[in-house]
Amino acid sequence: MRSVCLFILSSVTTAVTLAATGSPAQGFRAGTVKFFPSAGNQAICVNGVVPVSVSSKNVILDLASPTTQFNATAIFQELFQAGSTIAQRAQLGERLVQATYGIGGNLCVPRNRTLIDAIKTIQVLTHGVGLEKSYWDIAPGYSYVDSAATAGYATFAYDRLGVGQSDHPDPIQEVQAFLQVEILHGLAQLFRAKKLGGFNFTNIVGVGHSFGSILQVGANRKYPRDFDGVVLTGFTATITNLPYTILANNPSIAALNQPDRFGKLPYGYLVHNDAIAIQEPFFRYPYFDPAGKYMLVKDATTLA
Repeated sequence: MRSVCLFILSSVTTAVTLAATGSPAQGFRAGTVKFFPSAGNQAICVNGVVPVSVSSKNVILDLASPTTQFNATAIFQELFQAGSTIAQRAQLGERLVQATYGIGGNLCVPRNRTLIDAIKTIQVLTHGVGLEKSYWDIAPGYSYVDSAATAGYATFAYDRLGVGQSDHPDPIQEVQAFLQVEILHGLAQLFRAKKLGGFNFTNIVGVGHSFGSILQVGANRKYPRDFDGVVLTGFTATITNLPYTILANNPSIAALNQPDRFGKLPYGYLVHNDAIAIQEPFFRYPYFDPAGKYMLVKDATTLA
């Protein structure tokens, strides 16, 4: 009971502090907003769903959603076998996707009021495959959000389309990298126009991790004026190890792997199979905390 009361008090205090800075809920969909402190209490945050309107030229894929786990595994086996042409054969042309999607995000600013008033830069955090936005603020001492806040930066960690709080449209014909780049562009434009969060940010820095870095590079190339700086992590210019990384994830149909969480998703949504499938590509023992909350941020990705 005491912990519940402390959480409620903390949430109320956070909301009051943020409200004093302006309009922190600006740009978030009505009825989705809540306030909370960061893991290490160095930042105050607002969570909610942001409507982002996009227009994207997607690829028409001649690829059916898998019907069983055997079928899903076979797709990856064919994709990465020597001389595979499945990627080329599956492309039937382009289609224009125009829609407004709900994108879940956490906007966090330093708890220190002096630092809040001096904020000029926001970092937009794009996560990788198979996890969701929470790993940017996973626990005290393991929080990028806390570190950024201590250094005087605001952050916006969001769930990519098809992940976490964000909308889950067609996992093959809609949730593609092209569309993800447009969403990142849309978020940057909302901050440029001062339509998200109510803060007067003069600098936007794009921070990517793994697949998030790939999307950031795509955004940089197509929209070079969106970001004033970029940080690319878990990233390399070569794709030599990409097959190993994906196969190490042991992609599993989300609805079958965790039906309590993902049971309503189409079979084109996939997840890391288990804890080993997260350790293989990300962590080298003993250089990580085995008691970490890594499995708690496990989330879906898509076949496309």
